[in-house]
Amino acid sequence: MIAWRDQTEAAPGGTTGANPSQKRRWRVRLRPGIVATFLLVMMPLSVAMVGVLYWRHAELASSLAADAMRRASRDAVISIQGLLDPIARTVSLSATLGRDQRELLRDPEFQRILLNYLEQLPDLYSVYYGFEGQGGFLQAVRLPPDFKSFGPNNSPPPTGARFAIRIIDDADGEPTDRYFYYVQWGQRVGTEQAPSIKYDPRQRPWYRAALAANGVAVSNAYVFSGTNRPGLTLSRQIRRNGALLGVFGADLSSDTLSHILDQSRIGSRGVLFILDRDGRLVGYPDPEKTIVRNNDQLEVAFADAVADPLVAGAVRRYSGGSADFQAKLDEAGDAYLVSFTPVGGLLGDTWTVGVIADSDEFVAPLRRASFFILAIGGLFLLLACIGITWASRLLTRPIAGLIAETAQIRRLELDAPSEVKSNLAEIDSLADAMAATKAALRSFGRYVPRELVREIVEHGNDAELGGRRRSVTILFTDLADFTKATETLDPEEVLDTLSRYFEVMTRQIHEYRGTIDKFIGDAVMGLWNAPSDDPDHAANACLAALSCRATAEDLNGEMRRQHLPPLYTRFGIHTGAAVVGNVGSSERMQYTALGATVNLASRVEGLNKRFGTEILVTEAVEAQVKDRFALRPLGTVLAAGTTLPTAMFELVGMLDAAASFPMSTRDRRRMQDWLEAYAAYLDRRWSRAGDGFRAFLAAYGDDTAGRLLLAQCESFITAPPAAGEESLLVFNEK
Repeated sequence: MIAWRDQTEAAPGGTTGANPSQKRRWRVRLRPGIVATFLLVMMPLSVAMVGVLYWRHAELASSLAADAMRRASRDAVISIQGLLDPIARTVSLSATLGRDQRELLRDPEFQRILLNYLEQLPDLYSVYYGFEGQGGFLQAVRLPPDFKSFGPNNSPPPTGARFAIRIIDDADGEPTDRYFYYVQWGQRVGTEQAPSIKYDPRQRPWYRAALAANGVAVSNAYVFSGTNRPGLTLSRQIRRNGALLGVFGADLSSDTLSHILDQSRIGSRGVLFILDRDGRLVGYPDPEKTIVRNNDQLEVAFADAVADPLVAGAVRRYSGGSADFQAKLDEAGDAYLVSFTPVGGLLGDTWTVGVIADSDEFVAPLRRASFFILAIGGLFLLLACIGITWASRLLTRPIAGLIAETAQIRRLELDAPSEVKSNLAEIDSLADAMAATKAALRSFGRYVPRELVREIVEHGNDAELGGRRRSVTILFTDLADFTKATETLDPEEVLDTLSRYFEVMTRQIHEYRGTIDKFIGDAVMGLWNAPSDDPDHAANACLAALSCRATAEDLNGEMRRQHLPPLYTRFGIHTGAAVVGNVGSSERMQYTALGATVNLASRVEGLNKRFGTEILVTEAVEAQVKDRFALRPLGTVLAAGTTLPTAMFELVGMLDAAASFPMSTRDRRRMQDWLEAYAAYLDRRWSRAGDGFRAFLAAYGDDTAGRLLLAQCESFITAPPAAGEESLLVFNEK
C-alpha cells in the first residue's frame, strides 16, 4: 500500500542535483488508500452518527411531545371558543330583542324563537328570560332522551316530548308557574302547573352575574337542578333607555365539553381537562367524575381532589409552579408531560385547559428506531467496504490512462486521439474533457484570427473601467412561476419559449427608447436615459411596460393554441440617480447601471407578489407621469433589504381614452372606488377605510392589495399608529 519514491532526478549531463534530505517521500497507492481512508473516516463517523441520531431522536421526541401538547391545547381552546362564541352572540342578540315582562311572556312568537335557538344550537340545554319587575320567567328546555322526571311534579315527561316551555307570569291575576311540553313548535303534547312558585330568577347567580358585567357574563360551573349534570350559564342584562328590564341566559351542559376533550386526548393515556377560576373541573372526558356530593348537595368537583390521580397531581403541581413541566403523577412512577393554557377570548383568563401526556409514548418508538439504525448502519458499513474495494479498481485503471494523456498535453503532443474509456461517468466525462482540451488547443490559433485583433485596435482606444452619475429609469421584469409552468417541457421547448418571450419584451422596450441591460434567467433588466439621452424616460418606461403586457397577452394566446403554458410577467419601475458605465475587469467588461436605484427597482418588481399586481412603480415615477397615467396608490412600503420607505403605485393604464393603452370602463369605476377608500386610509379613518375596502372586495372580487390594506386598517383600529408615525407596510422577505 505504501511505496517510496526516489526524489533525485538526473541533471543534464547525468549528474544529480537533489537535496539529500528530500531524496525520498512516501506515497499511498490509490486502491488500498481508498479503502483505508474510507474505514478511517466512516468508522468514527458511523459511531458519531448513531450517537447524534439517538441524541437528536431524544430531542425530536421532546419537540414532538411539546408540539403535540401545544396542538392539543390550541385545538381544545379553538373548539371551546368555537362552542361559546355563537352562544354568546345568541345571548347578546336575544338581550337586544328583550321587551317588558308582560309583553314578552304573552307573545307566542318569543316562545317559538326560544325553541328555534335550541334546534339551531344543539349544545344548549336551555335558554330563558328573567324579568326584573315581578320576577317573571320564560324558559325553553331541551329534554334529553334519558330524562326520568321533569317539571313541578318530578314526573316523567309526556311521551314524545322533546322540549318544554316554562312560564312564570301573573296573566290571570295571580302568579302561576306553568310547563308546556312540545314535540316541536305547534305540536304540544302536555301541560303542567306548579302548586306554588318557589323560583325567583332575580335571586339566581346567573342573573346577578349579568347585572355585574358590561357584556356577556359567564358563570362558574355548577350542577343543573333539572338534570343533575354539570354546566355553566352565559347571560346578559336587558336594558331599555337605561332602565333594567331583566336578563337573558343560556345554559350549556358540560357533556359537550367532555366530548371535545375526549376527542382531543394525546395517546392512550393522555388526558385533557378544563379548570374554572376557582379550580373546579369544568370539563373532563368522563363527566360523571366531575360531580361530588357535599351535605346531600351535588357540586362540581375541585380538580385537585378529583378521583383521577393524574389530573389531581398535575393541578397541585400547577398551583405552585410553572404552566409547562414534566412530573411523576401516578403510583407507577411514570413521567408525564403537563401543560396549562388559558382559554382567552370571551372567557378571558377564567378558564384554563390542562393537557397531560405520557412521555414514554413519544420516546419509546424513537429509542427502538435508534437501535434499528445502529444495526442497519453496521451492515451497510460492511457492504460499503466490499463495494468500495470493487469500485476503486474501476477507478484506478482509467486514471492511469488519463495521467498518460496529461503528460502528452504537457509536451504539446496533440495529434494523437484520446484512447481512455471508462464505464464511470465522471472518468468518462474527464476523458472527453481531456480530448476536447486537446482539440481546442489544436484549433485555438485558427479560431481567433490575428486580423480580428488588428481591426479592433484600428477603431480606437481600449474600453476603460468607470462610469458617470446620471438620472435613469430602471425596469425589472420577472416571469411568475416560470419554473413550475415549464417543468413538463423539454429543455429545447423551454429555450424556444423563453427566446420567443424575450423577443417580444426586447422589441417593446426598444420601441420606447429603452436599452436591454441584461437577461437574468427568465428576467429582463431595462434601462432608460442611458447610454442615449431621453428627457421623458420615466413615461417611456411606463409605456414600454404597458406595451409588454399587451403584447404578452397576444403571445400567450398563440402559446395556448400550441398547447404551451402561458407566461405571466411582473414589472417593477423606479427612477433615480445611478452610476452608468463599464464594470468588470480589464479583460472582461459589461456596460450597466449600479446603485441604490437599481436595487430598489428590483425590490419593486418583487413586491408584485405581495400586492397581487402586474406593474408597480415608485413615487419617484409617479411624480413624473401622474398627469398621463392612471396609478392606483397602494401605500408606503418598506421593502426587504431597504431602509427608506417608498410609496407604491399600480400602473393601470393611460388617462387619455384615445391613448394607446387606455383604461376600460370597469377599470375607471374600480379606480374611483379604490380612491374613495384610500382617501379615508390616508386620513387615518380606519373604520371608514376598512368599510371601503370591504365594499371594494365585494364589488370586484378577490384583490390582494385590497385584502392587505383591509388587514392594515383592522389592525390599526385596535392598535393605531402614534401621531406623526407613518402607516408603513413592512415586508421582511423578498
